[in-house]
Amino acid sequence: MEQVPASVDAKLQPVPGLREWPAAAPAAAAAALAEPDSTAAATAAAAQVAVAAAALEPGAPATVLAASGQSRAGEPPVRHLHTPWEPLLTRDEVRRGLAYYGSGRRMQRVAAKLLAGRPIKVFTLGGSVTKGSGSSSPAGSYASRLFQLINSTFPHSGHTFVNKGVGATSSGIFTACVEKMVEPEVDLVVLEFSINEHPEAPYTDRQRMGYEQLIRKLLRMPGRPALIQLHYYAWWRSEGDGVEQGLFYFPQAEAQLTVFSQYYDVPSVSMRSAIYPLMQAGVDKLTGLNGKQINNKAPSGYEIPFAEGAEKQFYLYADRTHPNDQGHQVIAELLGSVLAKAVDEEQGDNCQFSGGWADSHAAPRLRGLPPPMIPGNADVPTSLCAMQEDFKELAVASAGFEYKPERPQEETFVGQKWGWTSQEPGAMVELLFDSRSDDAVNATRFKRSDPWASVYLSHLKSYEGMGTAQVACVSGCQCKKTVLDGTWEQQATLMQIHRFPVTQHAQCRVRVTVRKQGGAVKQAGHKVTLMALMVSHYPLRLDQNDKQAEQVAEKFGT
Repeated sequence: MEQVPASVDAKLQPVPGLREWPAAAPAAAAAALAEPDSTAAATAAAAQVAVAAAALEPGAPATVLAASGQSRAGEPPVRHLHTPWEPLLTRDEVRRGLAYYGSGRRMQRVAAKLLAGRPIKVFTLGGSVTKGSGSSSPAGSYASRLFQLINSTFPHSGHTFVNKGVGATSSGIFTACVEKMVEPEVDLVVLEFSINEHPEAPYTDRQRMGYEQLIRKLLRMPGRPALIQLHYYAWWRSEGDGVEQGLFYFPQAEAQLTVFSQYYDVPSVSMRSAIYPLMQAGVDKLTGLNGKQINNKAPSGYEIPFAEGAEKQFYLYADRTHPNDQGHQVIAELLGSVLAKAVDEEQGDNCQFSGGWADSHAAPRLRGLPPPMIPGNADVPTSLCAMQEDFKELAVASAGFEYKPERPQEETFVGQKWGWTSQEPGAMVELLFDSRSDDAVNATRFKRSDPWASVYLSHLKSYEGMGTAQVACVSGCQCKKTVLDGTWEQQATLMQIHRFPVTQHAQCRVRVTVRKQGGAVKQAGHKVTLMALMVSHYPLRLDQNDKQAEQVAEKFGT
């Protein structure tokens, strides 16, 4: 094997006796997770997942598994969360990976429902890692494995699991549209955004403020769900403090988002904290990729060697960014450890002071959510959120634009990333929507006399083949012409936001026209892809690159 420079000699400890999923693993589980929104499929698969779990745990006491839909009353305490796989992480690694736990109150409520034999609703929100990128099948993703772990220990035909992972996106879209994407009575939500958030944005940046709004919206849902922040770590792409990707321990986005956990009492798990010492130790056989991706060059320029044949099962990364099956398993074990701790606490397995704990404080201001951590980051409504099928219907006229998938090979509608796309200068599409305030409460709170509303147009931004488009109001509402820029240097293709103000009108008609002029980063192409539209009457903090978009609009506006 090629000699690896000392600065990038990062390997992981192989796991002796690591075994793959057995051929008998239930097909229903894979089918359920191939269509993330298929509650019916997940229900049909639930009992079969539990059967597979028992088969994979030789000698596991049957009394630990509660009968479907029945209470656990009279049964022995749960001492193990059943994993339908051979564990990869040691106890010490799991403990290192628990970046923050807090009081665990909301997680204990989840544990109490499971211990009582009641069903729960679990949603996972995030980017490509949550979607399952890098795994060999939907059943191998961390989201699927987390549900397998829950249902294997607490099987119930009424469990609901929904994976809302959307590849190549940051938290902004979820901030604006979370009420439409997550059921109000949800019990547990996993947030995986660290890798796609700006690495060094200050807390007063729109993106950080938007992320806080996402947390607040979820915590205030009727189900009062427990949240877990998942900090994924891409060894070959970590960055921060001026280090532009490479082998670096301190990704600042993770550090900053963990502060939200501390403020809002939300657990966080860190893949970096759990396994970095293993990678740094340079253990043999665990350098490189498993060969799924063509791009095997680290940002530093080092060519990462691909794995050979049987060695692939020992690697944690499918490419320089995404985890493979073992990497997804590591994430699932970290998430499962949070539930395990809550189960222990709910069953009374807690060491405490001899005199017990002090009585709970009764101050009224301690009830409910605290005020926003970031000063001035008020809770705001979103009056229109048109994504996926809803966004298609907003287009009332087009010439040269086509509604098509960005990734047609993906299995699900969400994964295919549909949008209105054109690559021809002069092509146009017109979007018709209501830009007025949605109800009298909002009209009073946000000054109906103010005629302006904020429009957030989601589009693709990439490092090759992209172009620009003029955005103009053509009837009903009024607005200044702006320029949407789909170019940047970052080696990623992400959904981003073009923000512009419009006057309030029931029939606001906006035309998007592809321009001949290039964007801020010179690229050979004119591609413009529009994917969603939101309207708010108070500025949403969800732009990943709002300053760049505004500067480009000033420079190229016509």
